[in-house]
Amino acid sequence: MKIQSMVRDMDTSIRRHKGLKNTNPAEYRNKIVSENQVLYNEFPTVFEMHFEGKLDSTFFEMLKLRQQIEKGEITDDEASRIIGQKLFDRFVAPVVEGLPTPETPAEKPLSYEEYYKQFDKKE
Repeated sequence: MKIQSMVRDMDTSIRRHKGLKNTNPAEYRNKIVSENQVLYNEFPTVFEMHFEGKLDSTFFEMLKLRQQIEKGEITDDEASRIIGQKLFDRFVAPVVEGLPTPETPAEKPLSYEEYYKQFDKKE
């Protein structure tokens, strides 16, 4: 999973230059871009989402489905149905069935940090 590896490499850059984030945001961005040129050029939306802290587990779930398609474990249609159901459950069902209550909150995707913390616990 080349793209997942590039996202993890970007994590390293973000940690390395975190001191610049508040003191010199322009230089911070320049360093992150220069150290992650392939991700920046080939997957600019993913780069920007990660840079802005908007990447969540949905991204990794979709990558996993893509890998399953490539391995022949599921079809494109099956993956589309899975994604459609997740989106329906997340955005439509709460509106159709009534607003979520504290007892039944809408399911949110894991944040990027939460997603990777689950792997750190297993190791």
